[in-house]
Amino acid sequence: MSTHVGDRLPDDLFAALSGGDLTAVADCVIVVSTVDEHGFPHPALLSYFEVVAIDPRTIRLATYADSRSTRNATRGGKLTLVFVDAAFVYYVKGAIRPLAASMRSTPYNAKLEMRVEEVLRDAPDPVREPGAHIASGIRYLNPQRSAELARARDVIAELRE
Repeated sequence: MSTHVGDRLPDDLFAALSGGDLTAVADCVIVVSTVDEHGFPHPALLSYFEVVAIDPRTIRLATYADSRSTRNATRGGKLTLVFVDAAFVYYVKGAIRPLAASMRSTPYNAKLEMRVEEVLRDAPDPVREPGAHIASGIRYLNPQRSAELARARDVIAELRE
């Protein structure tokens, strides 16, 4: 059951998206949802290595420049980010604007900025589902994690610019 939180990131999500401790979120996945040219939801995945909160109302993203998600987001100007973890579940909706078609640190990525418009928190209904809780989020493993962390630090730094 989702509840409206407001038009800014809550403190726990803002901290997770700060980019300050990338090793703590190294295996976490963010679901990105856009609307395609036919009006269908189009999901995709990002990592915390490609997303950073500049302030509680502004999120910057590095997305593949040639991806459907980037085309959909820039065409429609809207994006929803879905954060699922044992600690929280949030849906963050916002307006997108492109900042750069290519990034220095990862030339295959576009740099986008999202203005947060609505945040919803989700959790099982305690009356209908007593004791139920989210056990974990979506995780991924990369055998080249150390190289990935080094690149992520560069991406996050460039997103902050």
